Amino acid sequence: METSVIAENRPKADWGDISGAPWTLYLAALATIVAVMGAIFFRDIKAAVEVWWNFPAYSHCYLIIPISAWLIWERRSALSSDRPACSPLALFAAIPCLLLWFVGEFASITEFRQFAIVGLTEVFVVAILGWHIFRKISFACLYLFFLVPTGQYLIPPLQEITARFVETGLSLLGIPFYRDGLVFDLVNGQYEIAEACAGLRFLVATVALGVLFVHLVYRKKAKIILFLAACCVVPVIGNGIRALLTVMVANYTNNEIAVGFDHIVYGWMFAVAIIFVLLFIGSAFRDPDADTIVDQTPVIPRKPRYWALLATLAGALITVSVAPAVADFLGHSPPAIDRVALNSLDVIPGWHQQDVTGEWRIEFNPGDAQLASSLAPNDAPSEPPIDVNIHYYNRDRGSASLLSERNHSWQGIWHPIEQHSVRQSAHGVDVPFDETIISAGNLKRLVWTTYWIDGRFTTSGLAIRLLEFQSGVVRGHSAVVAFSTPITISTQDARQRLAKLVASFGNLSAGLSRVGSSSASNQ
Repeated sequence: METSVIAENRPKADWGDISGAPWTLYLAALATIVAVMGAIFFRDIKAAVEVWWNFPAYSHCYLIIPISAWLIWERRSALSSDRPACSPLALFAAIPCLLLWFVGEFASITEFRQFAIVGLTEVFVVAILGWHIFRKISFACLYLFFLVPTGQYLIPPLQEITARFVETGLSLLGIPFYRDGLVFDLVNGQYEIAEACAGLRFLVATVALGVLFVHLVYRKKAKIILFLAACCVVPVIGNGIRALLTVMVANYTNNEIAVGFDHIVYGWMFAVAIIFVLLFIGSAFRDPDADTIVDQTPVIPRKPRYWALLATLAGALITVSVAPAVADFLGHSPPAIDRVALNSLDVIPGWHQQDVTGEWRIEFNPGDAQLASSLAPNDAPSEPPIDVNIHYYNRDRGSASLLSERNHSWQGIWHPIEQHSVRQSAHGVDVPFDETIISAGNLKRLVWTTYWIDGRFTTSGLAIRLLEFQSGVVRGHSAVVAFSTPITISTQDARQRLAKLVASFGNLSAGLSRVGSSSASNQ
């Protein structure tokens, strides 16, 4: 008798029985909108998967969907005793997601677009299944944000932290060394803190694992905050120790151990050990009720409303198409690039062209047109030449950003050792430059880099993002302009040579604008 009462108050739903709890139809609707999103945003999804494949720091992203699926499966009992019900008003939450995607599209910020896609997925889960269902699987859904490969902007500061850790450790141990930027010269060899040694992979994997860990073993906020803080700090310290030990072992074994592929293997063994210790210590403080998930959401029988499901699905399909449709409506053919005008930029009074040395070039997205030349002053032909690199871009929506983490003002054997900001006047226009001193063995070069977007020079990351968004909407142009010369006598001497060339360049902004003239016929 008691069993029948319970069954009456909490109806047991068969996921395949439409008359009881129509999970089949609701899940089919959700699968439909997800499939449509996959088709509409295929480019952004493909870009994310390519990063997972090409950058080991994000290999853990392949596990995010299986983990989320497992977390939902663990909640199957609570879900099977409830019925989905549409929440059409939740579609209004898609507005900020669409705006974020729109900004990412025209400002060329891939992460914005990818975060927006995951956000839209969350919105559609709520809209189609209902808030009461989403609350039961909220962590599994929100965990999907780890699918977005972001954080490469942390590589330079992580490299610097690791280098300082190694420098401090070698100093305390009394090991003689000479540091040149990210390169350490020891008695038995030279060691560089490369991008792969920055520890980003260790950091992002630990944070992703740590968030899952606190969900499973903690309920008290203080413990959650402390453990997540440890997940951010411990990998950075651990990577510094790993780098220091790698340098020491390689040095003391005369580069027979912990070099080449060995240091990657040993490094990951050390990283796994650090994660294991972190989780072991954290598990010792687990909350007793961590295994018990208390669901206080009352189970209210809901009558299936198929018209509401169809209306919500139609609204979701319209919503997911809004931003791409608006972007296409604003789209038009960007103005052509006048390659003759581009090639004439390095024709400067008082300077003559030489064969490109090939010793230096920038490593940027190739763009739509490039100029590479080498110039020397007519009044001092014996001076070292100045190499000029200009990459010119049509600011088509979704095009590559000037601020991509893979863009550098050097390539190959070069590495940066100092960075500054300088300004130089070019025909009355005050041009800001990022100044970088790069080194390769005993060779050093001075590099000046600036960014031009629709008539304005800047080196500010925020200004570049805003100008790229504006330029993407109106289909303007942008360029990266870089000058480099060897440091032979002193840095100041090289700086004066670059300043002399920039001052001779005339109205560089007007010249770059002519390259983007819509009347060009040399496209």
